[in-house]
Amino acid sequence: MEVRAPKGQYRVIGLDPVDTLTWPSGPLRKDCETFDKALDLAASNDQFYLWIYIYNDNGEILHEAGCYREQLKRIAELEEQRPGRAQGERPKT
Repeated sequence: MEVRAPKGQYRVIGLDPVDTLTWPSGPLRKDCETFDKALDLAASNDQFYLWIYIYNDNGEILHEAGCYREQLKRIAELEEQRPGRAQGERPKT
């Protein structure tokens, strides 16, 4: 997937390793004329994608968002609440 936006624009790419593979439209990929518009688009989609990136026309990541951080936090909270687990014990992998 080309991450470099057209000259003077910003590309927003949203990825989810499961859902976006089966969606007819595929992953989120949209070019915006301003960085503020790209940020707004990313913010309005952050609950739908695990990872959202904003790239400039050089292919550099300018912003990273998504719901993966919240999911990791929730997993850690659930692990702490699990019955029979000692305080501070690390999850078994």
